[in-house]
Parts: sequence; structure tokens; C-alpha cells
Amino acid sequence: MRMTTVLAAFLIFGSDCSGIAQETSKAKPVELDVLKASIGVWDAEIEVWPQGADSPSVKFKGVETNRPYGEYWLASDFDSEFMGQTMKVHSIVGYDLDRKMLVGTVIDHGPYAAKMTGTYDAKSKTVVWKTAAKDPTGKPMVQRTVITHKSAGERMLVLSVPGAKKDDFTAFMKITFVRRK
Repeated sequence: MRMTTVLAAFLIFGSDCSGIAQETSKAKPVELDVLKASIGVWDAEIEVWPQGADSPSVKFKGVETNRPYGEYWLASDFDSEFMGQTMKVHSIVGYDLDRKMLVGTVIDHGPYAAKMTGTYDAKSKTVVWKTAAKDPTGKPMVQRTVITHKSAGERMLVLSVPGAKKDDFTAFMKITFVRRK
């Protein structure tokens, strides 16, 4: 199902908990502190445009739980129900010291995993992910996800899929995450 593949691409957070023997330098990348802010339980308000941005949207809710997994990684689980179907998405994301970038793998109930790479812009407090995924038929596709950290308790995610023109993306999903108290 295309919806599940697209949903899988947005679980994209990281952590900074005390370490394991992977540390190669004393200075930690700023991305670890930024992504650490996503640890915890978040309520999600989701809006999807399954027929395109000019068509009516579908709204539903979900819950994301993020927990540290070592010093450079975070395990994330997202649960929701969409059109009577329960959806579960699991991801491992973090910071790759060799590549000097955010990386992640996302899985759902489908046969394909999505691979992500990301960058952080400190000025805009934004993480931008590029996701290499496959649709349910196995056809490769690239998605772009932009997550803006509005405050310590709120972040906004916009997932975009390929548009009509080459290198063009169109918004497919918007999620507002609010941290549970």
C-alpha cells in the first residue's frame, strides 16, 4: 500500500545518550543534540492528500514513541489507524560518523525497507531527509521530508513525493507532533 510506504519514510529522529565504544572523537556532532530532543512519546495530528495537493485531505491521529538506542541511534515506533487499517512503522535513525550525516532505515509491514540520509540546518532548526523507498510494486521512488522544530514540545513534518516534473516534489503529508506531558 502506497500510504504505508509513504508513512514509513517520516520516522526520522535521533538521540544522544551516554555512550558505547563507538566514539571516535571527543566533539559530538550537533545533530545528536538536535535529534535527542525527539526522545519521548508524541501525539501526531496527520493530514494526507492521497489524490494530490489540490484534492481534499484525509485527517487522522497517531502516536510516536522514540527511545535511545546507544549513543548515536534512536529506535522509533509509530502507530496509527487509517481507513480502518492499523499501521505500524519502525525505524532506527542516528548519525553516521564516517559519512558525517544523519542516516536511517524504516520498515513497515511491506516487503521493502526505506533508506534515509539527512542534514540539519541550525539557523532554521530544520532537518531535511532524502528517502530512497519503493512503492508496493517494487518501483523505486525518492521522497523528501522536512521537519521543523517549532519548540521543545512541537515539531512539524512535511513529506513530499515526486511531482509532475523532474526534480519537483509535491506535499503529500503534514504531521504536527506534540510531546506528551
